[in-house]
Amino acid sequence: MEPSPPMIRQLAPLTCLLAASTTAAAQTPARPCISPSENEALVAYVMPELVGALEQRCAGALPAQPFLGTRSGALKTRLGPQAERAWPRARKVAQRLAGSRLPVDGPFEGVAKAALAPAAATIIARGFDGERCRIADRLLAELAPLPPENLARVMALFLEVGSAERDEVPFRVCPAN
Repeated sequence: MEPSPPMIRQLAPLTCLLAASTTAAAQTPARPCISPSENEALVAYVMPELVGALEQRCAGALPAQPFLGTRSGALKTRLGPQAERAWPRARKVAQRLAGSRLPVDGPFEGVAKAALAPAAATIIARGFDGERCRIADRLLAELAPLPPENLARVMALFLEVGSAERDEVPFRVCPAN
């Protein structure tokens, strides 16, 4: 089943990675641009935490034997190494989006690394109602067999479409220069 444009718009929050920078972005008149590869790094970095946040948020809205909470643990484990590899690039993008107010270098890097993805994932998951939870559950069940790199690219594409159409996404994905 091919996702329809309305479904893509509904799923954009699923991959809205740096929701933690929403406050900084709201203080800036124009939404900054990130490249498709930067978008992929952000998605890859946040995905394991986002799956966990969706498990908690969506637990009461899903049918018996959902993917989230029953089979998603293996996906989080598989996504972990990719999130680790994506951190250096995601860190640079997060710092650029938030400006100097985000201390992610030096002695604060470990704190930022441990806090940024869970904070972003929690904020993103708050935007999910029962219908979005059911869609996310089905989508993740279908995409889980993909290699982590491909899964991140697919989710980054959803965000790319969503960032163009939804003002609550704190950045836009613009063509690479």
